[in-house]
Amino acid sequence: MSATMFVSLALALVAVAVAFGVVVCARPAVRRFRARSDRRRPPRWLEHETVRGLLVIVAGVATAFALIAVFLEILDGVLDNDDLTVVDRPIVEWIADRRGGGDHVVVLVTDIGGKVLLAAILSTVACAVALRLRSWRPVVLAAVAGGGGALLVAGIKALISRDRPDPLYRAVFESGFSFPSGHAASALVILGTVAWLISMVTASRTLQATAWLTAGVLAVAVGLSRVYLGVHYPSDVLAGWALGACWLVTVATAARLPETVILPLARLQPAPGRVAGAALRPVVAFTVTALGALAAIYSAVSIAAVT
Repeated sequence: MSATMFVSLALALVAVAVAFGVVVCARPAVRRFRARSDRRRPPRWLEHETVRGLLVIVAGVATAFALIAVFLEILDGVLDNDDLTVVDRPIVEWIADRRGGGDHVVVLVTDIGGKVLLAAILSTVACAVALRLRSWRPVVLAAVAGGGGALLVAGIKALISRDRPDPLYRAVFESGFSFPSGHAASALVILGTVAWLISMVTASRTLQATAWLTAGVLAVAVGLSRVYLGVHYPSDVLAGWALGACWLVTVATAARLPETVILPLARLQPAPGRVAGAALRPVVAFTVTALGALAAIYSAVSIAAVT
């Protein structure tokens, strides 16, 4: 990694420290809220593990459909040059006219969403969690989430082929197509996956909340930095967030599927004496499901683009 990437990584660590401080300060209020909510006993049918698992699956699928619907609505506006996209160019021009001398700081923020740094962060955390759990599952989750998200963004960029804003309005050089924002989508997917992996190995709600808060704040900051630097339209960034969130929810739902009554682990157990397959088969089921969902998402976007 270059020197600027190390500075960007340091900036990300500062965000972690700030998020930790916010979470610690918010703990008293959270405790009061939980004390009130604990007094309300949930319905008895919610205490059944299978029911909770199915509800998670249903909620995940519904959320993924809602997010892809948002993405397709933005895409429709881009293709027809209406709706939200009518303010794209005026916003980019307005920001370009008012940019000050702090562009180098924004570049450091945008570099947090770069491919090399995100890949380094994800692979390091995935390997550490895999060693901690003594399982290949975190590595597979990271590969499917990160790799699948990158393929999805690259494929849609090539399919839509939207030009970036005029070079006169850009603060930095950037090549390739504009829609959707790869930095915005990748930052949300990969940093969300990192928070997910961290949550697997710690029972501390403070650390879990810190990880998720940091991921959310950095994903938003990276997306906004792309608009500020004039290399993306606002609709590109919004679409990138919607697509990234859709893919992250899809991967999380697919990972949950083998643990439910729909595909129970009991059916995935091998015959006696073949214990090695027990850990492999749920991973294969998750991977096949996630890749099938990726194909479905890309197909939906392709159909929307040609109709």
